[in-house]
Amino acid sequence: MGSRVAGAETVYAAAEAWVDRGLRTDDSLFTPGRSIWTTKWLDELHRQFLDRPDESSDLFLDKLERQLKGSSPETYQLMAEVLYVHFLLWSTRDSSNKRDQLSRVLGWSPEPVAVPPRLTAGLAPGLATPGKAYHAYRDAQVGLIIEFAGQWKRLSSDRRRRMVDDPWAFKDFVTELRLHSARLRDYQNTPRTQRQALLHLVHPDVFESIVNVDHKHKITEAFSHLLKGPEQDVDHQLQVIRAALEEDHGEAFSFYDPSIWSQWDNSKAPDGWDELIVSAQKYKDTGQLDAIENRYKIEIGERFERARAAVLEARSSWPDLVKDSISKSENLIHHVDKAKLRDWIDKAPEQSHTALSLLWGDSDTPLAGRVGAFMNVFPRSEISGVGTRTNIASVLLMGLDAEQHPPFRTGLFRDAYEYTGYKIPSPDADEWATYDHALGFLNALIDKAAEHDLELHRLDAQSAIFMFFKSEEEKPGGEPPRSEDERAEPTDLPELAKELCLPVTFLERIERQLKRKRQVIFQGPPGTSKTYVAQKLARWLAGGKERVTLVQFHPSYTYEDFVEGYRPHMENGQPTFTLKSGPLLRAAADADADRDNTHVLVIDEINRGNVAKVFGELYFLLEYRDEEVRLQYSNARTRLRKNLYIIGTMNTADRSIALVDLALRRRFSFVEFHPDDEPIKDLLRCWLRRQGKADLEWVADLLDEANALLQDYRNVAIGPSHFLEEDLSEEVVADIWNHNVLPYVEEALIGNPDRIREFDLDRLLDRLRHKAAGVPAPETSDDSDRSPPDDESHRAEGVASSVDGGTSGTRVDGGSSGGEAASVEAPAT
Repeated sequence: MGSRVAGAETVYAAAEAWVDRGLRTDDSLFTPGRSIWTTKWLDELHRQFLDRPDESSDLFLDKLERQLKGSSPETYQLMAEVLYVHFLLWSTRDSSNKRDQLSRVLGWSPEPVAVPPRLTAGLAPGLATPGKAYHAYRDAQVGLIIEFAGQWKRLSSDRRRRMVDDPWAFKDFVTELRLHSARLRDYQNTPRTQRQALLHLVHPDVFESIVNVDHKHKITEAFSHLLKGPEQDVDHQLQVIRAALEEDHGEAFSFYDPSIWSQWDNSKAPDGWDELIVSAQKYKDTGQLDAIENRYKIEIGERFERARAAVLEARSSWPDLVKDSISKSENLIHHVDKAKLRDWIDKAPEQSHTALSLLWGDSDTPLAGRVGAFMNVFPRSEISGVGTRTNIASVLLMGLDAEQHPPFRTGLFRDAYEYTGYKIPSPDADEWATYDHALGFLNALIDKAAEHDLELHRLDAQSAIFMFFKSEEEKPGGEPPRSEDERAEPTDLPELAKELCLPVTFLERIERQLKRKRQVIFQGPPGTSKTYVAQKLARWLAGGKERVTLVQFHPSYTYEDFVEGYRPHMENGQPTFTLKSGPLLRAAADADADRDNTHVLVIDEINRGNVAKVFGELYFLLEYRDEEVRLQYSNARTRLRKNLYIIGTMNTADRSIALVDLALRRRFSFVEFHPDDEPIKDLLRCWLRRQGKADLEWVADLLDEANALLQDYRNVAIGPSHFLEEDLSEEVVADIWNHNVLPYVEEALIGNPDRIREFDLDRLLDRLRHKAAGVPAPETSDDSDRSPPDDESHRAEGVASSVDGGTSGTRVDGGSSGGEAASVEAPAT
């Protein structure tokens, strides 16, 4: 990921679309195929907006409406697209305000258009918090984009192409851009924020998302000891510094992470409390606190509130409502404890009704008394352990008010106490004292946040500490989640199998292998959901994300990264080294301290590392659990407990890493994930039906047809994950095929151009159409022997054909290899 902002993939996709359409060509962001980013319309926009400044104190959009009055439809649309590019930088809670402003500008046009839904997604979460000047002088920031684009279009096509490919040539052009507008020259350095934004938007893997030039220089000064030469360019220096810091902080770090920020900005020397507050501010500002954590917890609280009413009114439906609420409490209660709690209600309905009535009943009784009364009736023979019982009581209390009674987790609050220096509760504390102590910590965090003008309630505070401590553990890698609510944890294996579109027997077989060997490897071509299934299964086995550790191997990954080693860090402003445990030792320690529960270590791309070297002496422990070995750096004795499972994923497409040594194969069980074999073979069809996209099941036939052509390249088969997108449509299928699948196939079949042509989307769909009709596909000649029809004649003629049996035809408009496909229609099968 490098300099890219984590979680902003939609923003980068939007920026890439602008580069492709607005900078490489004269196309449009909102209406592809219509020339909008042209010299003609940029010049008109320059005259209307920059050459006619509105000096009034009115709001920006009110002034803009007057400035653009009488413009052509193309100029109105261009202004909206310029604003869209301007909005990409700005971090915001949600995109509604940006969408409203764009809709208003587009609505002024005599020929209004709309922002496509796929681009709307790019308006959040943004990339940076640029400061008040960015908003106060928006006309200057927006004007800079217009000046830049106008001068860009006057360059030769070769020079434009070179600067899109060469980030340093692009930087020279942006920084040396002469402002022709007198209005912009009056602002002097004000638009430099937008200049820095342009660098990152066009070349996000080279230039940082830092738009404050002063911050860039502060960083290079603070980390000057990491620079190796006299390089004076600040962005070159930042690259060198990032490469050095990645060794300790990972690729996804930000220079605004509290632990790094404090090293280059003396005004930001946060203790544990300050770091929590900075993190909470970031998550609250971007809307992630509500979207990722709060929303689903509030919904859980509302379900328990309905169950509470049924209990207090003694309605016959109360057991089912309570059990359903427990089942749908997602990752807040371990799935084993959920089952025990539901069983208790079934076995002892009168006792459980009494206990719940005491907890949820008389509001005049202090909460301490209600929790104590509940615990006196709730038998320890059903569920023991103060931490576990406190967890259950806290989740039930969400039925009173989730914002004031957030869920408790022992490990989470223990980490928060230690990190901030907050006092640890007494070992003899009962359930209420344990929960009350946690509420006291949340209250303290709320008070300290208020000193920084950050308003939080208790659920905000609980969610903020969860996101803070888990963000350190969760590394990027693997297929993305398939739904917005990735926290919905199934309650049993059949439910998980249904969610994953896999047979329950397949997951049961994996679970048996884990219990027998303690470690398995999922192997198969890319795009077969290995990583996704590994993470979801790991969460189910462990009862939640807090007992799952994710790591990704790569060729330079070492024992020091994975087990333990000396790592550089700053101490009192001086570089030094300290011995740090890696993810394996941390996972082993967690499992050792929590032997009643399962912990899972997920190793993505396990064969990309030298496994024997990375594991070191702990390689022995994979086979001999509960034996001890002495570590080579700390000399400490350690072991891998049997409650620590390891799930690895292995990509078989990379021939350079496909072979693994026999010692690895002896220690792991291997599970095949292959698109030609069950259960992966039917995964895409199942997913399409579950998503209500049965009309797109022909995509699964397309995949089968392509993989049949790759049968002599079995390890590079095309996986279904390419098409597991919620917005999947005919147009999206064509985009994925031309821009994701075809380049992958071309890489696998390099040096064999005749074979590559067989994977042209038109040809494959033609083969499917003939198969559906029960007739052999005609022999096709080399593409060079025929000239392609123009779009209009292609549309007029079509390639659709109707056949008996109820199959409709197939059509591809503009769907040539590597091109922009407009639409696809395929046979219903």
